[in-house]
Amino acid sequence: PQHRVVDAMRHTVTNMIGTLPPQFFAVTVTTVAENLAQLMYSVLMTGYMFRNAQYRLELQQSLEQIALPEPKGEKGSEDYAPGTQKKVSGEVIRWNKITGPEKIDAVKYIELLEAEIDELSRQVARKSSQGSNELLEYLKTLEPQNLKELASSAGEDVVFAMNAFIKRLLAVSDPAQMKTAVSETSGAQLANLLFWLMIVGYSMRNIEVRFDMERVLGAAPKMGGELPPGPGDNTQTQL
Repeated sequence: PQHRVVDAMRHTVTNMIGTLPPQFFAVTVTTVAENLAQLMYSVLMTGYMFRNAQYRLELQQSLEQIALPEPKGEKGSEDYAPGTQKKVSGEVIRWNKITGPEKIDAVKYIELLEAEIDELSRQVARKSSQGSNELLEYLKTLEPQNLKELASSAGEDVVFAMNAFIKRLLAVSDPAQMKTAVSETSGAQLANLLFWLMIVGYSMRNIEVRFDMERVLGAAPKMGGELPPGPGDNTQTQL
């Protein structure tokens, strides 16, 4: 993942686990397997959501880069009052796909176009992150429904893979045992596990996109994952 994604993951895990330095405080986390499984699923989906958010942020940045500049010698739109200032008469004919041609007053049509341009400009415009994490700042600007879409778009295969992944890690699948089996770990170990799971969720979204593209192109999806190595294999991080 890019630096800003890794930084966002570290920030998220730190908020979940805490900031007490492990060299001075031996923090132990104890819970039942069922609760741990729910936490692991949530973290996997957070990593998946980060990748989706990164896709959208990169698309937004691309739209900003290709946006047409203001014509030379002309002032920007902010220098003009809203609405039409000139006398415009006549009608505009629009073709409705269901009812056919329909007439609309020219002034009304211009107002509709201006409102649409304003809305598109509002959606594309982003505030400066001012040195903070750009990805986290972008997530804060999203509407609740848009934020929910970033995770709810996960396909059935991804959700199944996440659940199978968690069961394999916990080595517990019986529902009754999930409610009683106790899991205990240090805060530092849990932080490394959660950070790694976020990267796994991020990688799952990458794999899903690649498979979807191969299906669209008519190529047989290549088997074999691109998941990162385990939390004990060069993925430890200082949170």
